[in-house]
Amino acid sequence: MIYVMNDYELIYLIRCNACEHALNFMYQKYQRFIWKHIHHLNVEQKEHDDFHQEGLLTLHKAIQTFNETYQKSFTKYFELILRRHFYGLIRCLPEYTLFETTDFVKEYTLLEEEVEYMTFESDIEREIHNRYVIERQPVKQIACETGLAPKQIYNAIYRIKEKYKIMI
Repeated sequence: MIYVMNDYELIYLIRCNACEHALNFMYQKYQRFIWKHIHHLNVEQKEHDDFHQEGLLTLHKAIQTFNETYQKSFTKYFELILRRHFYGLIRCLPEYTLFETTDFVKEYTLLEEEVEYMTFESDIEREIHNRYVIERQPVKQIACETGLAPKQIYNAIYRIKEKYKIMI
């Protein structure tokens, strides 16, 4: 005989007895509900897994904070919390710009030609430019090899970037 519990009974088991089976059942029950809302909000494909994890965390929060005295069903309560949380996440998502062409090599060669016209105030800037910008060495490696403090290297990188901004 299969006995299916309603949400109120499952929530009671989760809160009072810390029943793992009831919690897993709730997660399984609301999986499709979470995915439906993710697809309904037209979330980008690369963000689907993150939103799904946030949906599961929101489900757990809804289970802990649900109060049945307000005469609302758990599903409606969870849907309200889930939508509000997803809208907040969408607002906080960074906007990425994808380039249609990949002519990065051409742009890099132009930068190398323009470097000849760039004047460096010190030998440190020249060396940091060669190692950091052209050879792509990490700051820690530059600090070890040159004996300079990382703060000096970061300051030189900042000055070099400012010069590039002026050139552009």
